[in-house]
Amino acid sequence: MLTDASFWDSLVFDGIDDVEVEAVTAAFGAVEVMARGRTAGATCPDCGRFSDRVHDRYQRRLRDLPLAEQSFGIRLTVRRFICGAGDCPRRTFTEPFSRLAAPHARFTTRLNHALERVGLALAGRAGARLAARLNFGARRMTLLRRVMALPDPRFNTPRVLGVDDFAIRRGQTYSTVLTSVEDHRVVDVLPTREAGPLAAWLTRHPGVEVICRDRADAYAEGARRGAPDALQVAHRFHLWQGLGRAVETCVAAHLDCLRNPSSNGMVPVATRLASGRPHDDSEPVGRRAERKKAAHALVHELLAQGHSRRAIARHLGWGLNTVLRYANAARWQETSTRTGPGPADSTPTSPTWSDASPQGAPASPDCTASWLPSTLLSPTAWSAPTPPPCVGRPRRLPGHRQCGK
Repeated sequence: MLTDASFWDSLVFDGIDDVEVEAVTAAFGAVEVMARGRTAGATCPDCGRFSDRVHDRYQRRLRDLPLAEQSFGIRLTVRRFICGAGDCPRRTFTEPFSRLAAPHARFTTRLNHALERVGLALAGRAGARLAARLNFGARRMTLLRRVMALPDPRFNTPRVLGVDDFAIRRGQTYSTVLTSVEDHRVVDVLPTREAGPLAAWLTRHPGVEVICRDRADAYAEGARRGAPDALQVAHRFHLWQGLGRAVETCVAAHLDCLRNPSSNGMVPVATRLASGRPHDDSEPVGRRAERKKAAHALVHELLAQGHSRRAIARHLGWGLNTVLRYANAARWQETSTRTGPGPADSTPTSPTWSDASPQGAPASPDCTASWLPSTLLSPTAWSAPTPPPCVGRPRRLPGHRQCGK
């Protein structure tokens, strides 16, 4: 459909004098403008001679920025002129539209600038998702090509130069990255991490006053050869890294002293409980029994203060089952006292922290309490005792099997 050409000239081709609008069509969510050049001729790019002899015409389709959430395109009619100079090697040439689009481009200059900014900000896949929402119609490789086509930014020689290595392939190939410490930007990348390339770079770029480098000997030698007047300092990251390694080496060398601070080699019970380690099978039996008694008293003290078992487990950093075992020891004693004593030659013991409980003794499958002989015949030979008769029906305890009698 024909529309007001002056309106579309001011809207689409503002500042572009060599293009005029012929018609505008809008259908299926897309707006397309038909345009052509308004000049009578063009200048040959080789010899610079003006020519108005038209050899042929063809159309270029250009994609532009979207208009009112609709895709916008330009169908541009381009003329090909004949160069009349006899000594010119070029016979024909096309009229240029340098302000509208680059030669052989499918996007206008405005859209190319927008894609460059999206590509620099978000790169490939993320930029393609944003471009789709903005109706730019560009995929990830289109954005990456726009970014790679940009010229490298020019930089001045930094006053404070950062020198460090990085791995292209860990353990095999390493390079050196040069950064401006004050501007926090990358200046250059050297192919190796040897002294020669760094010294050559510093010789070509005089003016570096401070070199904040890695502690490698090659970088120190390259800095002395390339910039002998520059001050060499260590980066704070490498200082913290060296300090951490020194502390780790010192702690590893005195690990036995930290585990056994007292003269007799026994860790205080309060320290053991605060560390969140209620069980340690590597300790002797006597120390382990003393620690379990202290843990049992601590759990019951917290229970008396009104704390729940889950809260105690979270506070001490223990497992819930561990807290339940310590909490149920006193309830077992109350139950055994209420239901009656065991055999005459037996004494009830808590399976949780009793000193006399042999390791690996099986509990009774038919009763909540375990009974052990008062005198052991041998520390190695031991047989499971018979369970005592239960009087009445004891209360079911968490973590214990219910008596069937």
